[in-house]
Amino acid sequence: MEKKKVVVVLPTYNEKNVLEKTVSKVLEQEKNLPGFRVEVLIVDSGSPDGTGEIAKRLSKSNPRVHFLEVERGLGVGIIRGHQYSLEHLNPDVLAQLDADGQVEADVLVRLVEAIKEGYDLALGSRFVKGGENQLSFTRRVFSMGSSLVFRILVGPFGIREVTNSARAFTPELFKRINFDRLPWREQTFIVQPAFLNEAILAGAKYKEVPLVFKNRAEGYSKNKVVNYTYDVITYAIDARLHKWGINFPLFYITRRAKTLIKFGVVGFTGTIVDFFFYKFFINSLGMLPATSKGFSAEIAILNNFAWNHFWTFRYRKNKTNVWQKLGIFNFVSLGGLVIGVLVVKLLYTFFGDGFVQIGNFRAAYNNFYFFATIPPVLIWNFAINNLITWKNQED
Repeated sequence: MEKKKVVVVLPTYNEKNVLEKTVSKVLEQEKNLPGFRVEVLIVDSGSPDGTGEIAKRLSKSNPRVHFLEVERGLGVGIIRGHQYSLEHLNPDVLAQLDADGQVEADVLVRLVEAIKEGYDLALGSRFVKGGENQLSFTRRVFSMGSSLVFRILVGPFGIREVTNSARAFTPELFKRINFDRLPWREQTFIVQPAFLNEAILAGAKYKEVPLVFKNRAEGYSKNKVVNYTYDVITYAIDARLHKWGINFPLFYITRRAKTLIKFGVVGFTGTIVDFFFYKFFINSLGMLPATSKGFSAEIAILNNFAWNHFWTFRYRKNKTNVWQKLGIFNFVSLGGLVIGVLVVKLLYTFFGDGFVQIGNFRAAYNNFYFFATIPPVLIWNFAINNLITWKNQED
């Protein structure tokens, strides 16, 4: 009797130190899957560390190992890999695992067993009986929090694991997925929860099976927690709106506006710093509003530079060092400072000092002067810093 075939997609990027070991462990699972032939498809996204060369060598020396090179992106690696499997390898079961050694390969047996039981989607889970999450406390909080947010906003609430890659499914289910809606080409890990959502919308009958999730064996973790949290929340809101019949591309728009949004968040923290010192200089030192604005704005500039350098534009390739950037940022911010001072001066000239009664609250005019500076200064600072201070430059 001819064996059924399981093709396991291993998306890789800089996995040269663990790839051979991972491939060997995956192929070893065949002995625990009677009636199945296990094959591996390594899908590399142009790893600069030589992972692709190792993958090519393995594919030439072992007929159960295949190789595909694709453009950068986890989602691209996974989806292109399964598409290639269907077109060239004739699988009975499609499966996927990370290549970095974080998930014990024996989960493959439980995934395939679930497919044999009649499920068309099997999910490896840290959060069901028998599962184990060995990550750091911070990463455990993140994975549980991401799962909770997704389950509440998107559903179904009964699924506990939404973010990891250990999965198996039938070719029939994969063909029913709406890839026009699935953000698989994005440079993000969102493909995992998004694929799960689309599979359920496609009518998947699913089951979670336990797995052991370890700290990464080699190299570094590519999972940028803050960015991924942002993606999970915005995608979950997008998916919920879609289920309510509101087809607004929120995730697509927010992905493209992410830098502006992060810059705005930094600007908000700077606004708090700015406003605190603005009022302090007026009320405690007796400065005029325009003078106070000049000093408070410079303190906020230093605050904003630190956050933008280490967060907003952290991954921009730029030849200038941090001190040069600080000098440019201050110079560019002078334009925003001038705009802010002129706005306050203009409003003060027209309206002077005074107060307005809002219910039981008595608000000084100078509060309104301050907040009137925010829109023009934000637009100026983002446009110029995006184009000059942290402009992408080729190596």
